[in-house]
Amino acid sequence: MKSCHKCQNKFTVTSEDKKFLEEVSPIFHNQKYLIPEPTLCPDCRAQRRMSWRNERYFHKRECDLCKKSILSMYSSEVKFPVYCLDCWWSDNWDPKKYAQDFDFNRPFFEQFFELRDKTPHFCLANLASTMENSDFCNHAGYLKNCYLLLNSDESEQCMYGKGVNRCFNCLDCFKIYDCQACYECINCNNCAFSTFLIDSYTCDSCHFSANLIGCKNCFGCVNLRNKEYYFLNKQYKKEEYEKKVIEFKKNRSLTDLWNQFQEFRNKLPFKAMQEKNTENCTGEYLVNCKNCSDCYDSENLEECRYCNDLKKGEKVSYKNMDISYFGMGVDYSYECSASGYKANHTLFCENVWESYDVFYSQLCTNNCHDLFGCAGMKHAEHCILNKQYSKDEYQKLAPKIIEHLKKENAWGEFFPSEYSGFKYNETTASEYFPMNTKEEKDINETKADSKNNILICAESGQPFKLQSSELNFYNQMGLPIPLFHPDVRHFHRLALRRPRKLFERTCSNCQKQIISSFSPERPEKVYCEKCYLEAVY
Repeated sequence: MKSCHKCQNKFTVTSEDKKFLEEVSPIFHNQKYLIPEPTLCPDCRAQRRMSWRNERYFHKRECDLCKKSILSMYSSEVKFPVYCLDCWWSDNWDPKKYAQDFDFNRPFFEQFFELRDKTPHFCLANLASTMENSDFCNHAGYLKNCYLLLNSDESEQCMYGKGVNRCFNCLDCFKIYDCQACYECINCNNCAFSTFLIDSYTCDSCHFSANLIGCKNCFGCVNLRNKEYYFLNKQYKKEEYEKKVIEFKKNRSLTDLWNQFQEFRNKLPFKAMQEKNTENCTGEYLVNCKNCSDCYDSENLEECRYCNDLKKGEKVSYKNMDISYFGMGVDYSYECSASGYKANHTLFCENVWESYDVFYSQLCTNNCHDLFGCAGMKHAEHCILNKQYSKDEYQKLAPKIIEHLKKENAWGEFFPSEYSGFKYNETTASEYFPMNTKEEKDINETKADSKNNILICAESGQPFKLQSSELNFYNQMGLPIPLFHPDVRHFHRLALRRPRKLFERTCSNCQKQIISSFSPERPEKVYCEKCYLEAVY
């Protein structure tokens, strides 16, 4: 048992953790340079990584190369230059221009961040060549006609979502996959024409419901399998069902409908872990995963530990530990934020894609390999602090830098949060580890402008604008326009999900010991897998 250097909580480094660290430790000239055990608990490690990621807060600023006005996740206050996506992905600048010799009389991080502050950053973390008419999106790729879509890939005509992947015409959704025409849906897979649907799979035309599989035309239902025309878990004929729904919705606001559904839902058993097709896994919101521990919001993982928000790619993400975002095929990697697109053996990196054997680097893409302490590199190999070396020179110098890091007690540690280019409350860390320092906005500060479709949020007082395609969606789905700002709607959805933390408790039915994200103090009836399946089938 160890004590976390940050929060002082006790945590365990398991034998499996130790075995993984030994396996991914880098080798130079046939000598393995062991990665030490972590000094922070899993929560503090995740918080540190996530403090380097801003998804939803945008700033207007100027591109430091072409000088045009741009939208950026970085404010104009940061030290480093920021380029628009066209400029950053172009050949109009050379990252090796900023190369430095390594100085063994100075700390590694001091030298790396000196390089980082000279090297251009992309304004948004998007794979520019794959984005079509989707300028107001971030941490995304392969999007078409999307607006304010975050941490999302391979979707079309979607708006105001986070974790919306392989979806079409969905709005205000959170962590959905392969869905169509969905609204205010959370943690759903392969669903269509549904609203206010939670934790459900392969459903069509279901509303204000949760934990449904293979259902169609259900309203206010929970824990059903392969049912149709069910209202509050009771079956009706088609005409009776439609009449029931119309009568129930009459003179009730969406908030009223939601509250009544939640009251009904809380009377029924909850599954200890939200998953689909998993084997020997702990965590929450996992799909098609095997032998994973303490992982969250991920799909197609195997032999992974303490990972979150990794997406399905052409192959399974295999043998990773402490990776936050984004997956799509990442292997043998450790302590990285935003590693993916077939990244392999990336250690202590931030935004490294399509690359392998890259250590302590940032913003390196497009088939880079054998980099140490580099920033902004593309198609590069055998570089240290952006300086080019021969393969033999790199193999000799890299292990010396590791020994230097060991003397500083920095080898094995991710980038410190204080060097992040974002304010803490801009980052995803603030969503899961809030510090409660957000400034309040005066609700009387701005007037609504209905002529230009500008409204004032009923909760925060922030103005927000309705897009024409958004209004068309509401009309087609028979929905009222929203009362709240998109950011407020996001945090409402986030509050509905269980924490990324595991507890020991007993099954509410058989009293068997289980591990769940429901803490023992929570009043819900939480069932083990066996009891839950017996209750719903």
